[in-house]
Amino acid sequence: ANKPVEAGHARRCSDCRNMTFPRTDPAVIMLVEKMFSDGIPRCLLGRQASWTQGMYSTLAGFVDPGETLEQAVIREVVEETGVIVENPQYLKSQPWPFPASIMLGFTAVATSDLIDISHDDLEDAQWFTREQLRGFSVNNDSTEATTFKMSSRDSISSYLITAWLNKEIGQY
Repeated sequence: ANKPVEAGHARRCSDCRNMTFPRTDPAVIMLVEKMFSDGIPRCLLGRQASWTQGMYSTLAGFVDPGETLEQAVIREVVEETGVIVENPQYLKSQPWPFPASIMLGFTAVATSDLIDISHDDLEDAQWFTREQLRGFSVNNDSTEATTFKMSSRDSISSYLITAWLNKEIGQY
């Protein structure tokens, strides 16, 4: 038998007093950008069918055992969208306690632009310009009529999108 201690951040065995700590699985989340031949940079966002209508987010996925964070960024983007990326750059992290994860935020530059979502569980993925992103609303209870939405302001996905929109991160 064990009991939660340290405000629930650990458990202590009632008999031997051994402490155990919950797992924290690393997951990467990335803002992928590309400069297109028309001279307009775009970022790649995707959506799952279970999300609110119009909701798009940066791509994300778990880090496999034996894989670097940078390798996970490259693999996850190609698995989810078929887009090839290079130069993953770490930016910041966010605890994501459900399901016991830590989100590690990156940017990456795409070397291809053809999207193929047929091999993963995304419902859609698209390239968005900064002008298109200005039309996004933050997902909240607003009745604001808009075509696209992004996750709440306190999410790392929203941070990555907004920082790219404001030219605070990325190469383009």
